[in-house]
Amino acid sequence: MSETTTATGTVESKTWEQSEYADLGAPGPKLTTAKGFDLYRGDLEGDADWQGLMFTADDGNGTFDSLQRTRGTLGGRTGTFVLRMTGTFTATGESRADWSVVPGSGTGELTGLTGTGGYESSAGNTTYTLTYSRL
Repeated sequence: MSETTTATGTVESKTWEQSEYADLGAPGPKLTTAKGFDLYRGDLEGDADWQGLMFTADDGNGTFDSLQRTRGTLGGRTGTFVLRMTGTFTATGESRADWSVVPGSGTGELTGLTGTGGYESSAGNTTYTLTYSRL
């Protein structure tokens, strides 16, 4: 059995692109795709490219699902891994997500990585946690 460790830190969104992919009629809810590039600081030092699907209701609140390829150093080990995340956002700009490491996605010194966690974003500040272990 491998030991688990919890990583914490901050996320900075560097790019964000979004486009509607299904016209549900205006006014009305929206279905969009989004992609971006983020920087991670803290116990995970690195960057990530992500792409996802979003649903936005008339009131501006919504949900999303996405995949993120993360590159960097975690617990002193360098490599890449993929996070699958599901989350919610509000019309006021707050968001939160739960995520898990996609099995078999770890490379380099992060081969065999498993873990779960998430992030919370409010007032422009985004913090993350990732409780992880290596097989």
